[in-house]
Amino acid sequence: MSNEAPRPRESPTRPSATIRDWARSIPASAALAGAMISFDLPLRAINQLGGNARLVTAGHLLAKLLWKAFALTGAKLEVRGREHIVPGQRYVLVANHQGFSDVIVISTALAELQARYVAKRELARGWPSISYLIVASGSAVIDRKQPAAAIAEIERLGHQAKREGWSVAIFPEGTRAKDGVARSWKVKGVKALLDTTGPCPVLPVSLVGGSQLFAFNGAPFKAGVEMACVVHPPIDPPGPDEDFGEWLEGLRQTVAAELR
Repeated sequence: MSNEAPRPRESPTRPSATIRDWARSIPASAALAGAMISFDLPLRAINQLGGNARLVTAGHLLAKLLWKAFALTGAKLEVRGREHIVPGQRYVLVANHQGFSDVIVISTALAELQARYVAKRELARGWPSISYLIVASGSAVIDRKQPAAAIAEIERLGHQAKREGWSVAIFPEGTRAKDGVARSWKVKGVKALLDTTGPCPVLPVSLVGGSQLFAFNGAPFKAGVEMACVVHPPIDPPGPDEDFGEWLEGLRQTVAAELR
């Protein structure tokens, strides 16, 4: 029997950014900043003169430009499952969360849905164009440290979405999965949204590759990432006799299966 003390388990080595990552990120970051700054004042004018619908349409044009900026890193986006979307139907989109690119990918790949978002408070401050769009479009801005106020804000969005005929996207993980693996989902926010937005199909969406793109927290971006937006067949919200937690876990597994 050995008296040697057990060795501590070694943590996996995190990959380092390469020269290629930096070389691709410099023009991409410049393009991202340029698009956000140049759109800020025009978006405000469009909202004042043209109203909310035109603001959101302009926001989707911005999203396309932001995606083209990401593409400068060599990122590619595959969109699958668009045949599951019925034109004119509104949905509650439920997706995993991998990073800042998530909203840009959905707004680009599924622009016709004109979705509003449940967004964290950090995105509603200090980001040219993005912060204004989130607030002025009617999206929900939540503070995870104030759960009661967050639920009230989600309910506000749900009621307005029902009244205005909006689709809404929510990311039930609450925080991005840095390793790309779908974590457990928070029940209360999704339930509050479905309870208030009325009879509305739920559209599961798997977002792949965002965690790789932000492997270095955006400084730099990882070059050459293969990304995907996968739309699954819509499902009905749970009935009054169904266990909501079990229903949501089944939805999470549908989304997570694509990440493997």
